[in-house]
Amino acid sequence: MAEYRLLIANHAVEIGGAERVLLRFLERMDRSLFEPALACPHAGPLSEEAAKLGLQVHFGYPAPRLLEVRRRSLGRSRLTAAAYPYDMARTVLALARLLRKGGFDLVLTNSAKADIYGSLAARLAGTLVVWRLHDIVDADAFSRVNIMLFRVFASFFAARVLAVSEAVRGALVSRGVSGDKIAVVYNGIDLEELDKVAERRGARAEWGLEEDVPLAGMVGRLVDWKGPDRFLEAAARVAGEIPRARFLLVGDAIFGEAGYVDELKAMAARLGLGERALFTGFREDALRIMSGLDVLVHASLLPDPLPTVLIEAMALGLPVVAADAGGVREIVREGKTGLVVPPGDVPALSEAMVELLSHPGAAAGMGRAGRELAGERFDSERQARRMEEEMLSVLRGAGKAKRRC
Repeated sequence: MAEYRLLIANHAVEIGGAERVLLRFLERMDRSLFEPALACPHAGPLSEEAAKLGLQVHFGYPAPRLLEVRRRSLGRSRLTAAAYPYDMARTVLALARLLRKGGFDLVLTNSAKADIYGSLAARLAGTLVVWRLHDIVDADAFSRVNIMLFRVFASFFAARVLAVSEAVRGALVSRGVSGDKIAVVYNGIDLEELDKVAERRGARAEWGLEEDVPLAGMVGRLVDWKGPDRFLEAAARVAGEIPRARFLLVGDAIFGEAGYVDELKAMAARLGLGERALFTGFREDALRIMSGLDVLVHASLLPDPLPTVLIEAMALGLPVVAADAGGVREIVREGKTGLVVPPGDVPALSEAMVELLSHPGAAAGMGRAGRELAGERFDSERQARRMEEEMLSVLRGAGKAKRRC
């Protein structure tokens, strides 16, 4: 029997970045310390993967809409405000009943919405709650009302906040939350899996690209704030200096944004990139394709809490070009593992790409340094132990006794 029962609350059932990190943690969790279970709205990919890992999954905990007041008509705002308390109360009461009935010692909330309703449920049930915070709490991502909610709930409900980066921690501290309550635990990556991927390089052949063709690429969801349009503008400049260069966009649009991909393809044509710009669409083997790049480009216009794609690229031995915002500087060592440029600065982005593509020896050295750094700072096993240490500190600090067989 494990020492403690842990309930993980997540508002989504699809598998995004936060859910992938959670699953990697669950794979490595010490089950002699924690017996984990999952609470989510309904069946979906996340619950299926959690069940494969031996978790008991509890359904029927819908994510109530957080109050939103931006970009809404007065009538719509009234409807939202009227519906919100009922939805919140229903979810909180149901989750509190589960906590009491299941005898859980700790709640780990893994998403922004779950932070709020999970904290309320834990308070009602007399259970401790720890947040796993993946978001930078600022005006780029949240309304003023929601920022206020996070400040109050982090200060008075959460026993500990485990931020994924110093950037996430700093944003919450700037909102008035005590820094003593917030610990940074980086997201972990599976280095063994990435080593196997790196051994299977060769995705270039699918597009008829020879090994000596300079190849830069973006990997991830195609959405405007990630800057794929800036990448294409920079690519057009690079092509003027390195005509043989090719540019890969690995990923697709989701959530009804398919029209944006058509806009990007039209843009590539207008820029004269022609067949130099290659759109792969969504790929299950995105990491394998990434491993064939010479340079991985991160062009986000908004602060990214901890861009996992940069960590994965470095673990694959790739030099990176990254937009300087959010947690980027916690991953990339400027001039050592890659180059950092101002967000949205197309000339700087293109110059950095030319620099790395034109000097393959120096770029390869950056890739090797990046692989070493990724192993030192972002290994999944190491970060899993850090997560456990923080949760145990909360439990033992509160005088929670171990379970007895």
